[in-house]
Amino acid sequence: MKIAYIVPKLANKGPVNVVQELVKQMMLHHHVCVVYYLDEGNEVNFSCPTIRIRFGERIPFDSFDIVHTHGLRPDTYVFFHKPLRCKAKFVTTMHNYVIQDFSYQYNKWTAYTVGNLWMYALCRHDKIVTLSKDAERYYKKWFPSSKLTFAYHTRDIPANGLVADEEKQQVISFKGNSILIGVNAALTEVKGIDQVINVLPYLESYKLLIVGDGKSKESLQRLSQKMGVENRVLFMGYKKDAYRFLPLYDIYALPSRSEGFGLTLLEAAIYHKNVICSNIPLFREIVDDTQVAFFDLENSESLANAIIKATKLKYFGENLYKQYELKYSPDCFYNRYLNIYLSLIKKK
Repeated sequence: MKIAYIVPKLANKGPVNVVQELVKQMMLHHHVCVVYYLDEGNEVNFSCPTIRIRFGERIPFDSFDIVHTHGLRPDTYVFFHKPLRCKAKFVTTMHNYVIQDFSYQYNKWTAYTVGNLWMYALCRHDKIVTLSKDAERYYKKWFPSSKLTFAYHTRDIPANGLVADEEKQQVISFKGNSILIGVNAALTEVKGIDQVINVLPYLESYKLLIVGDGKSKESLQRLSQKMGVENRVLFMGYKKDAYRFLPLYDIYALPSRSEGFGLTLLEAAIYHKNVICSNIPLFREIVDDTQVAFFDLENSESLANAIIKATKLKYFGENLYKQYELKYSPDCFYNRYLNIYLSLIKKK
């Protein structure tokens, strides 16, 4: 099978990391892959050819069996360039809850308008893949069930990632005798990190380490000062392969208000970490109370109790790893997408 993947940019972001995993698994099973990208950038390496294209130029669609897009602009690219007759089948993966997530970034009018235009642009795709059953239900507002399916993600990372000695010593010195909560995330409102900062005054033996950057960084720093915990919050900034810091954490936090899937949850699973998760439908679908400690959004008491629970119950990390092996391993991921691709090809 020959597969073209189209992404906005070779950036170290969740959707591109998913394409990286797809390419890795497809090529391991002897499929031919090419990654096309629209903008300059070279943060992520692929084990296949990568080709930059301009939005106005057309790739040789007919030389592929599958064309798989990820993101608004790649989806729009297909809308404008897909030939009327083409042997390739077109797939997109939706990595978010479009209007819901846009509402955290823009005003409601913009979120609604852009979101619905995006949905219209998908009319020329043959299959729309969501990241969960919950997201599949969400997209039934726009598409018939026959056009929708879901596929859980995977992460295939080394379980012995190393942090540079200088950074490691910085973290150890910051932690001291405290219990360290870690977060690896883009710093945006939707990630919910402010909730953890808000609860720190009630958890004096805990500190918070944040690996990542984004537009919410300054507001999070101001909040830590307002709450009087600036000495117990360390902003490490953006770090490539942030999962390398997982061994230094006592607890990993996923306080997201919305989440497409949560790749860092799988990274934490690979490292057998105890995790606290916001009680949102996506997390409830993919893990249970024996694998993570859940808390209710915007509820400091619930969050504090989850943190204490994750500290005391050491079996969470082992159960989470078993769940990863059972449902989110690279083999599970490959077989799911292979079945989606083959089902489309057979319809030709």
